[in-house]
Order: sequence, then C-alpha cells, then structure tokens
Amino acid sequence: MVPPPPPPTWQIQETTPRAAQALSEALGLPILAAQLLCNRGYAEPGAARSFLDPSLERLPPPAGMLGLEQALEVLLPALEQGKTIGVAGDYDADGVTATALLVEFLEGCGAPVVWDLPHRLTDGYGFKPARARRLAQAGAQVVITADCGISDHEGVAQAHELGLTVVVTDHHLVPPGPLVPAAAVVNPKQEACGMTPHLAGVGVAFYLAAGLRAALRQAGFFQNRPEPNLRDSLDLVALGTCADVVPLLEANRILVSQGLAVLNQRRRPGLAALAKVAGRSNTLDTMDLGFYLAPRINAAGRLTHPGLALELLLSRDPEEAIRLAGDLNQLNGQRREVGDIMFEQALEVIAADKDLGEASFLVLGREDWHRGVLGIVAGRLLERTGRPTMLFSLEKGEAVGSGRSREGFHLQRALAANAELMISYGGHALAAGATLKSSDLPELARRLEKAAQEQLPPGGLDNPLAIEAEVSLAELGPDMMAPLAKLAPYGNANPEPVLAAKGVEMAAARVVGDNHLKLELMQNGAKLSAIAFNQADKAPQGGGPLEVAFIPRISHYGRPHIELILQDLRPAE
Repeated sequence: MVPPPPPPTWQIQETTPRAAQALSEALGLPILAAQLLCNRGYAEPGAARSFLDPSLERLPPPAGMLGLEQALEVLLPALEQGKTIGVAGDYDADGVTATALLVEFLEGCGAPVVWDLPHRLTDGYGFKPARARRLAQAGAQVVITADCGISDHEGVAQAHELGLTVVVTDHHLVPPGPLVPAAAVVNPKQEACGMTPHLAGVGVAFYLAAGLRAALRQAGFFQNRPEPNLRDSLDLVALGTCADVVPLLEANRILVSQGLAVLNQRRRPGLAALAKVAGRSNTLDTMDLGFYLAPRINAAGRLTHPGLALELLLSRDPEEAIRLAGDLNQLNGQRREVGDIMFEQALEVIAADKDLGEASFLVLGREDWHRGVLGIVAGRLLERTGRPTMLFSLEKGEAVGSGRSREGFHLQRALAANAELMISYGGHALAAGATLKSSDLPELARRLEKAAQEQLPPGGLDNPLAIEAEVSLAELGPDMMAPLAKLAPYGNANPEPVLAAKGVEMAAARVVGDNHLKLELMQNGAKLSAIAFNQADKAPQGGGPLEVAFIPRISHYGRPHIELILQDLRPAE
C-alpha cells in the first residue's frame, strides 16, 4: 500500500498589524480583509484599490505586445484582400478557446476562415508539418497559430514551402536558439516584450484580436460593417485562462473577472449547455471553470478529437449545443474511468517496488497507458504521495509522457537540463511533457531523481499548509462577504485564503453525500457551518476543543453566508 503524505504542517504567516490597520482605515475594510491584501503585496492604498477594481479600463493596451506590429503587417492586408485565414490551435482547453476566439473574431471581420486542431495520438503537440499541409489543402493563405508554434520550426518551414504566411501566437517558454522563422511571433515570454508574461494562450489571442481590431478601425475597415465585440469573447478568455492555471495577476485578473461576468449571462449556447450537463446551475466562479467546465472541454482532446469541443464553443444553436455538451460529458466520464484504472495500476507498481517507494521523483511507464490521461493521473499521484511524477506511455520504441510537479521543483527546467535525451519536450514549472526513446527512460528517471533530491527539502516528504492568519470565527460575519468576493477571482498566485482558528467547539457533525463531513463549529458565541470534502472518516472523537484550518467561502445555498471549507482539523494542543 502506498501511504498518503504525512499530516499537514501548519505554517502560519506573520501578520502586519500596522500596515493592515492603515489599509483598513484608508479603504474602509475589515482588518482581516486588509491583512489579506497586505499578504498579497497590496499594502499601499492605490495598489489595493486597483487590485479590488479589475475593470476593463485598467487592462494594459495591446501596443505593449512584442510582435504585434509585425502581425498586423500580415493580417491587415490579408483581411482587406479577403484572403482565407487558417487558425492552428492546440488540443487542450486553452488552445481550443484560443482557436474559437480567433475563428469568431476573423469571421466577424468577414474573413473566410478554416481551422485545424491536432489529434493528441496521431499528431502530437504543436504545429507539425502535417498540419501545415492540411491547412493548405483547406485553402488557407495565411496561418495564425494559437497556443502553439513557438518551438515548431519544421511546421513553420513547411508552411512557407507551401506558400503560407505564418503568424505565431503562443505563451510557452521561448526555447534557446534562433526564433521560429514566422513572419511574426506574438509571445509575451519574449525577453523584450513589455506585456505581462503571465497570459495564457487565449489571452495572447485576445490581445492579437484587440490590436488587429484597432488597426482595422483606424483603416476605416468597419465603415460599412459592424465591429466584432471582443467583450463577448471574454467568456472564452476566462475559461482558457483558468484551465491553463496561469497566475491570476495583472491582465489575467481583469480578463477572468470580466469574463466570468460575461459567462454568467449564459449567452454562449455551448458554455450554457456545458454548465447544465455539469450540474452547475449556480453563479459560476473559477472553481467551476477549473473543475467542471475545463475537464469536459479537455476530455475531447484526451480521448478523441478536440474538434468536438471547438464545435461546441462555436455553436449558436441551443439544441445542437446540448447534444455536443452531452457528448463531452460522456467522454469526461470515460476519461475518469480510464484514469481510475491507471491510478490503481500505478499505485500497485509503486507499492511493489522498494526503490520507487523511497524515490523523490516518480517515473513510471507502461505500454497500455492512454496518453490522453497521463497528466491527470500524474497529478493524482502527486497529490497522493507528495512527490513530482511523470507517467509514460510506451509504444514502438518511444516513451511519450506527461508530468506534474510541486513548488520547489521546476519540471520544465528539469527536462530542459536533459534536452539531449529528448525527442521533444515542453511545458511549465508544475506541468510538462516529453517524448524520448524508451531505452533512454531509465536514464531520464535517474537524472530527475538526482535533481529532485538536490532541490526538494531533505529528510523525506513534507506536507506544508500555508495559513494566512489566525482568526476568530466572529471575524467571519456578514461584513466579510463583500471583501471576500472582491478578493476574487481566485486561482494561481491569488489563492483562496486559508485561515486558522483555535479553541473551536464542535456543536454537531454528520456525514453528507458520499463521503463528506458536515460540521457546526462554535467559538465564543459565534457559530459557522463547515464541510470537509471526502473526509467522513475525520470526524473528531470526544468533545474537546479543536484547531481548524479552512477556506472561508461564500455559500449561496439558502441565504448567502460564509461556510468554512476545512483543510485540516485536529485536537487543540
């Protein structure tokens, strides 16, 4: 049996009472809300006001995006001359939403548009030569990549040979060496770019569209035709940005905040249908996007072809949208079943292998593992064991893998340090993929293990729980609901606050749903409801005081109120 990580070690952040008091008085906020802003680096009133007001007026203009000017030199005349434009996206939710945004925008400008998305198993990741050939055969004269292309020299070269002009839009790390030979490269991770580097692929696509619309407007292109309203596309930007787990800072915070407002109007039939089949009838937030909508969009690219998800996003027929959403929901169920089998198989291998049981980095591979769910299962193993994990599907002498990592171990850099072993690789700090010869997999495992031992804390696994402040339950009254809402949208780099309270009494406890523990907690006359998901076995025994760590979340079941989402509970010391 593979043991779970050790119990959480609470790491309570030091408070800054003077700064919080000053900010509280300047902005008229409760002290706790002011402290949470200070924790996020917004102790200065002006910066805090900007953070709490993620309006479109605060969005950085497109002019700061390196490569945009060159892209406009290609796309402006292409639109004016009525050329057919091809959009080449990626198979994940970020790439599919970026593709949908560009297709909608270009069609709204009157352009003939064709699109191409890769099949994960037959095409692999990126803008490969075969995709350039498909777009040329479909009639494209200009190609825009979406969420891919920055490392696809061969695909861009093939497009050039076929007479296609290529504009690359991407947000992945720029590889060393010569820049991909496209007519324009729009990527905020280029060193000289003045735009925030945190944009997702769909955010880069949005900025390209915004810059192109401004140039078209200046050229008088819209004198006899309506302008596309890019605000209507912000629902796509919010979904793709949350799905890609990029930092919700700066422009991303604004785009997601405004995109949620558009999304909750339920005007796009595809997303309204997807929310319905996912059982999300409430006001959608980033949790809903990341855990309910995005997995269903991703299911198409994981098990079959991402075109199904793109068709859903582009559909304007509610009946068609319901049908397509149902298909995606069914695929997501199949994806879960496949993932469950692979997860159990991986646990069996780890339990039977002493070296794996003691490893700092887990590398496993099998011939029958489905490539489409490797990353998801790697994430589950990371959660179960606390160790960075890469899983590989072995076929015809190649190992195709996907991995997930934890803070303190940059997975993409670890792969880059071993590039000579790789046929291809890419990704981010906490999620990355690689393809290599199966015979080189043991050596990669050895090197990743060595790197993990050097970079991760010594003395075995730890399980830190970062807590922003110790509070009393009385501080979580109705006057904290509005500030909590204003701190949202929550996500990467702006997490939901984790707080702690000590000397808490349990007034009631019961099991709800399949395996959830519902509690009523009391402290000095204040009473709040709490829930511990999938922790029915953690019900406290006896009636002694407790220490609880929790996320305060606004519940809309019944009258709106703050509910505590328990992260840990233990007897008081």
